[in-house]
Amino acid sequence: MSAKLNEVLCYMSQIVGRPARSQKLGTYMGYVWDVVATLGELYPQVKGLVLRHRSTLVFYPATGDEYLELMTRGRLMLDEQRLQPLELTPEDFSVRELLWDKQIVDVDGAKVVRVNDIHLLVGERQWLVHVDVGFTGLLRRLGWERALQPVARALRRPLADDLISWKFVQPVSSHAALAEPIRLTVGAQRLNELHPGELADILEDLTHHQRQAFMAALDADVAADVLEETDEDVQKSVIEAMDKEKAADILEEMEPAAAADLLASLEDAHSEAIMEEFEDAEEKADIAELMTYEDEDTAAALMTTDFIEVGESTPVGEALDRVREQSEEIEAFYYVYVHDDDGKLLGALSLRHLIQEDPLLQVGNIVQSRLVALQMNSPVTEIADTFLRYNFLALPVVDESGVLHGVITFKHAFDQLLPHLYRAWKAD
Repeated sequence: MSAKLNEVLCYMSQIVGRPARSQKLGTYMGYVWDVVATLGELYPQVKGLVLRHRSTLVFYPATGDEYLELMTRGRLMLDEQRLQPLELTPEDFSVRELLWDKQIVDVDGAKVVRVNDIHLLVGERQWLVHVDVGFTGLLRRLGWERALQPVARALRRPLADDLISWKFVQPVSSHAALAEPIRLTVGAQRLNELHPGELADILEDLTHHQRQAFMAALDADVAADVLEETDEDVQKSVIEAMDKEKAADILEEMEPAAAADLLASLEDAHSEAIMEEFEDAEEKADIAELMTYEDEDTAAALMTTDFIEVGESTPVGEALDRVREQSEEIEAFYYVYVHDDDGKLLGALSLRHLIQEDPLLQVGNIVQSRLVALQMNSPVTEIADTFLRYNFLALPVVDESGVLHGVITFKHAFDQLLPHLYRAWKAD
């Protein structure tokens, strides 16, 4: 180009379907079928156009002027000598196949949306900058936008674009060749920053194959939190479709009781194969023990084995060191449990209580003598009543000898407790 080309924005719908003719002969060469882009650090760079003639697809590295010609004149006069075979590198992707009419994750809005159009920035180089997920984009695709603009204005509801910047887009593809590089974009990184509840809502809106691509973009600890927020059917379908190594990585990061419930829902052979891949022997043993409690309506089935317990002679400072050491491994800890020399549970200390005490004091000297605990076979109704009566965030579960085996947190048991809590509330 002889002069610098001013940058302009155009929609993919303005160029797709337009005819292409030979500059030299004026003969019909096909029509614009697709756009090829390559992944960059932030915005994908558009490499060129895909032209189609009958069943043949060829690549054409169009210039900025040629994109403008498509927009303004509705046709492309091409240089035949620049036509190339259509060969995509691992970093390239078909915009039509990956985005056009496809579902994506809007990372900024934390929801799944459908792409109706794609926004390109055209200049010396071309970039994919936005996706249009609004009704206006659909009207534009159908060719109805201009006709309906006057009607919309008359109704005082002007048509507006609903654009999402590429930096907030996480494409979801079931095609391995496309999904792999997409996971390396800024979108995949931002997925891990969303709240697990938001990610769980997104996951449930995806198809089975899309869920696998979506979960593969998450770190194992984030994926574990997400699965804990989804319903049992979704959990099972996701884990069943994963290779056993990936499934083990995620399950080891889950709260043990949740992991045990999920593994128990699988076929025995599949469950055993996943557990063989566990790297943490203690975690594996805890989950295996939890899986032996078949009655879902007892304390043993609802408890987690993630808790902090120290002997009565442990100094307060050392107990706090234990809290700091295990804080990354235990998702929700509210109390430090204290046992005697025989392993019998004496009581619990809140973190607030520990922080306020002299670090040199032994915890056995400050633990409260009043112990509220559940038995392994305590029913859900008793658990709910105990939570309501004492307003604790967690309750210990002991065996007949008074030895601590687990802890029930109100957060993780909430779904099972809710019907009983509601009945108790109505009764009051």
